[in-house]
Amino acid sequence: MSRAIATGILLWLWVAPASSQSVVTQATLDHVAIQVSDLQRSVDFYEELFGLKEQPAPFAGARWLALGNGVMLHLVGNRTAPSDHSRWDHIALSCDDMDEMIKRLDAHHIVWSNMNGGHEPQVRPDGIKQIFIQDPDGYWIEINDMLKRRR
Repeated sequence: MSRAIATGILLWLWVAPASSQSVVTQATLDHVAIQVSDLQRSVDFYEELFGLKEQPAPFAGARWLALGNGVMLHLVGNRTAPSDHSRWDHIALSCDDMDEMIKRLDAHHIVWSNMNGGHEPQVRPDGIKQIFIQDPDGYWIEINDMLKRRR
């Protein structure tokens, strides 16, 4: 057998998936779960500010909100003690109009800032504006206007 044929066979065996192997697909985000101290207060917060819609949860003690594209926010009502949260530990939600979102936050008396604590939306290197708020349990939420780019 020539060296080229042997190399080709070995290469094919290395690249071709074996029948017992499964093909791995890219992982996608399914949900984010956070512990909250008051389920109803947290549901109200996310529904009123971001328009998230509640979905049936399969067990008591949790509420599920649809974030879009099949991704869910699971609110689990078992927080009993406060927790310190860093701004670097956050979820990010997109809107299509940052000015309208800021008006909504201001109308609800929700304090917002940029990453450095300033009171102007921060502009990322890709041109997207972002601000940060905290939910009732202190979780940081980045709000950006990436949604306008996706449409």
